[in-house]
Amino acid sequence: MSGVGQSKESRRRLWAAVGCAFALALTARPGAAQTVEIRGTVRALEGGLLGNAMVQLRAVGDTSLLRAIETTPGGQFRFSRLRPGPYRLGVELLGYARADTTVAVPAGVVEVTIVLAEQAVAMPGLRVEAERARARFEERAGATVTGMRAEQMKLIPGLAEADVLRAVEVLPGVVTTSDYSSAFNVRGGSADQNLILLDGFPVFNPFHLGGLFSVFNADMIGRADLLSGGFPAEYGGRVSSVLAIESESGEGGFEGSAGVSLLAARVAAGTALPKEAADRLGLKNARGRLSIRRSYFDQVLKPVFEFPYHLTDVQAFGEAWTRGGTRWLFTGYTGSDVLNLTGLEDFPLRVKWDWGNDVVGIGMTRPLGPHKLDSRFGYSRFATAIRFPEFQDTDFRSEVSHLLVRTDLALVLGEAAGLKIGGELGRQAHDNLATTGGTVFRQGREAGWLLGGYVEGNLRSPGWLLEAGARVDRWTPGSRSALTRLAPRLAVKRFLSGRDFGLKLAVGRYTQFLHSVRDEELPLGIDVWVLSGAQAPVVVSDQLQGGIEGFVGDDWQVALEGYYRRFTGVTTNNVADDPNTAADDLARGTGRSYGADLLVRRESGRLRPMLALSWLHARRTFPDLQSGAASPATVTYPPVFDRRLDVDFTLNAELGRNVQLGGRLNYGSGLPYTRAIGAYRYYAYQPLDGTRKPAGMGGDSAGLAVALGPRNGARYPAYLRIDVSVRKQLQKRWGTLTPYLDVLNLTNRRNVLFYFFEYDRRPAARSGISMFPLLPSIGLEVTF
Repeated sequence: MSGVGQSKESRRRLWAAVGCAFALALTARPGAAQTVEIRGTVRALEGGLLGNAMVQLRAVGDTSLLRAIETTPGGQFRFSRLRPGPYRLGVELLGYARADTTVAVPAGVVEVTIVLAEQAVAMPGLRVEAERARARFEERAGATVTGMRAEQMKLIPGLAEADVLRAVEVLPGVVTTSDYSSAFNVRGGSADQNLILLDGFPVFNPFHLGGLFSVFNADMIGRADLLSGGFPAEYGGRVSSVLAIESESGEGGFEGSAGVSLLAARVAAGTALPKEAADRLGLKNARGRLSIRRSYFDQVLKPVFEFPYHLTDVQAFGEAWTRGGTRWLFTGYTGSDVLNLTGLEDFPLRVKWDWGNDVVGIGMTRPLGPHKLDSRFGYSRFATAIRFPEFQDTDFRSEVSHLLVRTDLALVLGEAAGLKIGGELGRQAHDNLATTGGTVFRQGREAGWLLGGYVEGNLRSPGWLLEAGARVDRWTPGSRSALTRLAPRLAVKRFLSGRDFGLKLAVGRYTQFLHSVRDEELPLGIDVWVLSGAQAPVVVSDQLQGGIEGFVGDDWQVALEGYYRRFTGVTTNNVADDPNTAADDLARGTGRSYGADLLVRRESGRLRPMLALSWLHARRTFPDLQSGAASPATVTYPPVFDRRLDVDFTLNAELGRNVQLGGRLNYGSGLPYTRAIGAYRYYAYQPLDGTRKPAGMGGDSAGLAVALGPRNGARYPAYLRIDVSVRKQLQKRWGTLTPYLDVLNLTNRRNVLFYFFEYDRRPAARSGISMFPLLPSIGLEVTF
């Protein structure tokens, strides 16, 4: 007994020692050196507090950047753990002139107030982006965030015009399976597991023409951030990634832009609210923008022949600030695609197919001293329908909607701690139907309430950053009892080398209460959404990631990260479903993925290269429902997005004389597919005469069946594409003209999309379809 007692006592002492060591690591100062602190407030000349200003810290006599941080909504900032001495502070904010000041800090804490004067200034956006990345590095322990501004997106060669979703393809951890779709997969997750936000509001199907390009007008976008892993508890609803797209309201005064590409024509205009009107409304200032985009081939080609397709986008964004520092925002989007074959006399089938998104939302961000209150209210909807005027009993339609309200409160708890709490309430619904001739092939309707809440705290010390939190979501569908899921999350970062580098580790659980039943193995398609309930399970993903990230000098960012993910509740279409049973439309399975991502990036300078290298190993496991067995065995296979190696190298260059060059080289190892290994004849028994005859519809392929190898057991050849973009800005008295040339697949490489195996030929033959050929396009952009 005494040995057992001593063993327990030893373990208690060991855990006590570990706890003391951890506490000392969080609170101890490096060495015995004296440290000082700079606290400050940024105000406008009129007296209002200025949030989101970028504050840069440098030592006097040294041009290298020591720290950079954004001010809180209340205009506060703080630099702690500094050595005594003189420092130089520089503050930048769009719409204000830069301010610089020198601060002597002999000991203790120094308070400083910096005043900015309003001025229309041309900010060095790429430099600000580099400093924003540095600020994220110092403030976030676990999240993997890669940001991109609008001007960077426009230098990535796109399909006729700049596209934020096409630009996301170049980031580490992102895989695309087809040139014909801008849908993307992140770290082994399905495309429907990406949460895409427009100014904080979800967008369900952000694609035109079945996925060929996105619905977002590049002229309206300010920036986009991809959170590819480790995102904190404030984010719910998806398990793979978050793409946060922020609209741009302009810099004040009247401004406009327009563009013509081979896809569409667009125009955007913005203005500031007159000062007299703002004063009457009790506002410090307000501004907004509106854009319209439409494809034009249906109109231009009408004298020659009928072109039955067109798209339309309308997007609006506005923001206003009160004199107390509260920021209000409004965002709205509506768009539609229409494929109308009802007016084509020579076409054998009259059909009209339309689909589109609607998003509207308002938000308020209010400073409460050093704290911040953020509230949002909005509605998002996606709907599609196929109509056959000659067949009134045929109906194919799908709709999904989300009404939400949420509030977040960020609290500053002293110099080294913070707490964020929030909650949201949402009403979600879907309605899907596929019927013809009185037969219902697929039907599903679900609606319910999603109640979520979270809490997350952070602790900071000279060498450590710790984040811990949890999220609880309760989904109450109409078809079954409520589903409650707890999602804890933990992240820690250890700073190294004078806080230029950091080791990071994050672990967390993520949940999702909806699925898309679109087949990802098809190059084009439209999402059809199904909510968790009687027809679909809840997706749960447990994730672990860790690595090192940091900065070399002022410009270079480096990150290396490994990850492991496990998924339950993933779904795929059940090809052996019973048409009379709605509950078996989807097969339920599990998945896992692991891999590593490398990022090397230069954010400023005349040459701005970026290398993104991703290694991925993904698997999905489903029951073999085609076996016919009462208890079918499971089948494990690589999903279509299991690209083992993906290398993206991009280069943005300023060539002088207002000429900009953008280039991209993308290499990807082969994607998996199911190979046909042979063919055989099969016969059907004829009960009238007792004979067997070839089955099928007749012809050369009557009674011919194809034998398949293991599911996704083969690989297509490796993918390689080189793209180039050239832009030339011409300055005019009234604005600018920017003609541009984009060339996709410069080497005209035939990257395989599909293989076809033709066993009815002698000898049997294999043919295929390639992705984009050499594809040049031109366009023109105008600002005024």
